[in-house]
Amino acid sequence: MTGGRPRAVVLATVALLLASAGLAPEARALGGGHGDEGSGTDGGGQDGDTLTAEAQTEVVITGDTGGEGDGSLAPIDTGWTPPVCWYEPFMTAEEFEAAVESLDGHANRALNIWSPAQAFTDIYRDNNPADWAVNFNSVYGGVGYDNYNLDIADEGLWWHGVINPNRRNEYRAGTDCVEPIFWGDPTDVPALPEAIDDEVLAEYAYDEIGIPDTEIELSPDGEQLVNLATWIWMEEALLEPRTVRAELPISGVWAETTAEPVSLTIDPGSEDAVVFPASGECAVSEGGRIGAPWTRGDEGEDPPCGVRYERSTHRDGSFTLTASLTWEVSWTGSQSGGPHPLPGGVFETTYDIVVSESQAIVR
Repeated sequence: MTGGRPRAVVLATVALLLASAGLAPEARALGGGHGDEGSGTDGGGQDGDTLTAEAQTEVVITGDTGGEGDGSLAPIDTGWTPPVCWYEPFMTAEEFEAAVESLDGHANRALNIWSPAQAFTDIYRDNNPADWAVNFNSVYGGVGYDNYNLDIADEGLWWHGVINPNRRNEYRAGTDCVEPIFWGDPTDVPALPEAIDDEVLAEYAYDEIGIPDTEIELSPDGEQLVNLATWIWMEEALLEPRTVRAELPISGVWAETTAEPVSLTIDPGSEDAVVFPASGECAVSEGGRIGAPWTRGDEGEDPPCGVRYERSTHRDGSFTLTASLTWEVSWTGSQSGGPHPLPGGVFETTYDIVVSESQAIVR
């Protein structure tokens, strides 16, 4: 595996956090707060009567996350997307007790419920949830607890909802991941569709794979000629698989998601053009390369991957050639083994192609 160094992926911090100065050193904050009401800050704000905020995720991402300028895969299956949010364990019973007992103000009991300190002590210490708001169809909304579950501290951890940092704009307050903080066993995932397991981590890792621009080679290089075939190819070094590992250290659950290029599709950007092969789809060869460069021995031959323009661009300026690299995606996880398939993805790169009229043939 290559690529970026390990990093803990955290969501944006916000203006009004817990009164963290009063937290015990060993305790972590309960999660994000919200910005000034109506401020519209990235960390949250007020939308009508609903307060929204983002909590912190402990998922660690390593591998081919890419660098500046890299993009992400667009799933071929447009009906599928990586998860917008999930639930994950984040505190031990002792940490949760210290955080709540130190709380002086408000915190997020759920991603869309901003609650005063008394709500936390009533629900999680004194088993008195009746006076506090719950989310519609919430499984844990009316559940109370005794003394932060300290008497069964070795049997579980406290879980909370977090938002996929790549999909903040898709989160719907009141619809997605609305459960309040709840108790669960990190080795026996709670029966919630968004509870984090290796499959959820694999789908999140899909969002984190960095895909570089599709760098194609052309022969002739630069300006093209009417009725002269342009040979297109990609070298093996540019077609390496990309792998990202997502891991939740607190529970030991991990997944590795791998994207591997399988074909290049050429759209010449003009109806007055012929593509090779006729489908426009150039498969990765057994040698790991797409297409081939032109050589003098190929005189008069059609390219295995390429295009022939039948009209110049003197009126248009240029044609926009789109090179779309298709990637197959699979994952392996700590709980499910593998590999298992995920929807394939596409990454498009465009090129401005100038085509001239000339009787000369220059390679």
